[in-house]
Amino acid sequence: MRLYFLIYATVGFLRLISYVLTGYLVLLAEFFHGIIDLLILSVLKKAEKISLKPPDEQHPFGHGLAENIGALTVSIAFITIVSFELIREGLIKIMNPGEFKYPFIAIIVLLTTLFLLIIPLYLSTEKRGHLFSAIRTELVNDTLSTSGAIAGVILSAFFPLSDGIFTVMIGLIIAANGLRLYRENAEILLGFSPDRDFYSKLNTIVSDFNEVKDVHDIIAVFTGRNKIHLDMHITVDGEMKVNEADDLTVKISSKIKEKMPEVDYISIHVCSRSSGRFRRINEVNERS
Repeated sequence: MRLYFLIYATVGFLRLISYVLTGYLVLLAEFFHGIIDLLILSVLKKAEKISLKPPDEQHPFGHGLAENIGALTVSIAFITIVSFELIREGLIKIMNPGEFKYPFIAIIVLLTTLFLLIIPLYLSTEKRGHLFSAIRTELVNDTLSTSGAIAGVILSAFFPLSDGIFTVMIGLIIAANGLRLYRENAEILLGFSPDRDFYSKLNTIVSDFNEVKDVHDIIAVFTGRNKIHLDMHITVDGEMKVNEADDLTVKISSKIKEKMPEVDYISIHVCSRSSGRFRRINEVNERS
């Protein structure tokens, strides 16, 4: 992780110095883009550390949502501060294009930063996990926006408005990333339920147990990234003994966790008859 932070800090410094020397607004836009990426990495790294804390008395389902809260905070900063300001400054630049100095410096700096970004992008392809997945996404966005900035600097020699146009484009890219990040994490925090494939797979697993006559009142929600809390009721023969029912729930829980590792917590209620408010498995069967 230190390598990624070092590269982003170096890239940010070069972009800022280049903006001061040349006056290309697109370089300032790229500087802020890099700062946001650093904030994302810092927040996600800290949130990932918090999310690994075990459950306690005040947080019985653990701290998995910390990562989503951190990402949501960063996404709001994306949309309301950085992207808005870049789009505003870009529009001002389009209406009042200024003079630029030392375009070759801007191009050299941008090409250098593009090369520096490609290195961690290549290294991250061998890494696994949500943190490195986010890093890869941001590195791809950065290389694309840097390529656009290079095009903007080159075109500004013939078309001065291109500096402002490409600045607005980078602002829109940041806003789009912020909206995507906001939507993905807001869904989880609002109690997002898994898709139909999850319930279909659950149906297949539970159906293997002949003692289970029916499954009802199923509620599954995300309690973190790739962590699901599952609550379900099963119907069994009314003559089944308590210890037999208890053994059955243990077997079902073990099988579900074996086949569906994303299920972090399972609560199974045993019933002698079905009442079913949320018959998710039956619904899946009827639609299949």
